[in-house]
Amino acid sequence: MINLLNIYLKLNISIYNLIRPRKIINKCLMSSFKIYLNKKHILYLMNIYNFFNIVDQNKESLLQEVRSFLRMPSISGTGEGIEETARFLRDWLHTKLGADVQLLRYGGHPIVYGYLDENAEHTLIYYNMYDVQPVDPLDKWIAQPFEAKIIENKIVARGALNTKGSLMSGLLGMELFKKENGRLPMNIIFVLEGEEELGSPSMPRLVEDKKSELANASVAYFAFPTETLISKPKVILGNKGIMFVEINVKTSQYDVHSSLGRGLYNPAVILSKIVSSLIDPLKGPIVDWLEEDVITPTSKDLQYLDEIKEASPIEVVKELYGIKETRLSDEELYIEVYFKPNINVDGFTSGYTGPGPKTIVPGEGKLRLDFRLVPNMDGKKIYDNFINHLKKLGVSRYIDVKLHDLYPWSKTDPDSIVANSARKAYSMIGMKPYTIPMLPGSAPMYLFTHVLNVHAVAAGPGHGGRAHAPNEYITIETVPGIAKYTMAFISICSEAL
Repeated sequence: MINLLNIYLKLNISIYNLIRPRKIINKCLMSSFKIYLNKKHILYLMNIYNFFNIVDQNKESLLQEVRSFLRMPSISGTGEGIEETARFLRDWLHTKLGADVQLLRYGGHPIVYGYLDENAEHTLIYYNMYDVQPVDPLDKWIAQPFEAKIIENKIVARGALNTKGSLMSGLLGMELFKKENGRLPMNIIFVLEGEEELGSPSMPRLVEDKKSELANASVAYFAFPTETLISKPKVILGNKGIMFVEINVKTSQYDVHSSLGRGLYNPAVILSKIVSSLIDPLKGPIVDWLEEDVITPTSKDLQYLDEIKEASPIEVVKELYGIKETRLSDEELYIEVYFKPNINVDGFTSGYTGPGPKTIVPGEGKLRLDFRLVPNMDGKKIYDNFINHLKKLGVSRYIDVKLHDLYPWSKTDPDSIVANSARKAYSMIGMKPYTIPMLPGSAPMYLFTHVLNVHAVAAGPGHGGRAHAPNEYITIETVPGIAKYTMAFISICSEAL
């Protein structure tokens, strides 16, 4: 490829120099020809493809570095390994890339915040997270969660897919590119948080604190292996917002003999009433206030419906998680899951579920719910509607409601320069991209798109599965793929912006 580009470059420059003095070519044709033969653009292509070859030559060392990173526990819920991982990333960014890095704290786990000044015209925010979910249940794993063992061409580890594997793969791509070329084509602001699995409580304060610096960026990029179906990578331009609540009920200090149950308030029944008033098992969410402001899917969203269906077939998800049956099917399933709000029961505990009978009225119970929010929904309004709903049910005096997370949706225009650059980056590595206007999941990308007014994209080749579950994994090809894609995307953005 490099030799061909060299020949192509020399031939076209010679032809251009030969015809440049002649006046028989009109201005329009000359202008088009200059673009076609643009020396700078050809050199830029040669540079990228040379970098791809370097990544291939260093594949084994890249895999070892990613595996080494995955062996570091960083469980945000318990704090295990968080400080050590944050310090490792701080030192790595400074030593390997020459970035000015610090650990910023806003009442929780540290955010690794750094700036790499490459004297470039444009700046990119490299956002990711170094924290992971707990590993339970441990007995379901086929290898130790932090062993990062390779099994059948897959790296099995907690955080492999979500998202320490891609975080480090992108950084390694930057390191190789800088070693070869002396600098990156964009300045980089690193925002690596350790609380994403807790709802990113420190991120809003970081953005407020560093707004003047962050607002100078042209794009925010989240490296992530997007191939739900292998060879069908995605350009993800948005995600739903989230409201996560916990409801606690305590009606007695101790569990009570069930013979008295007719005269008592049962926490399990109170919580069951709440659930059944919000969700029907056959129909889904049933409260009118959930969708009264919803505007999705838009006509532009529906233009990409076929791409969503092709790149994220529900059959693959069913097989991956062992789902027996879906409530919805066909086109309705994709529209409802990707573009409509939802209410979900995450957990429900009350009473005795051990071996043998134990007849009691439970003394307490706990219910956890998440609400997924879509464009035009106001999270505060949804929360107020929810509290009013509980009052109308007549159960407010028995319950305590805790709001854990609340942040809005995010969306980047599919026709933006950033979206087009993300698609072109896939083309450079020989892949057809699939545009996803919104993911059903949630991430604090609103801080970039809403607060900073910076376009944000999540993208990257590679396949993985079982995030948040035992035997989380990525394929080994994900590592060099994201290293290549990250630098292709940065390079294209630097040219296009």
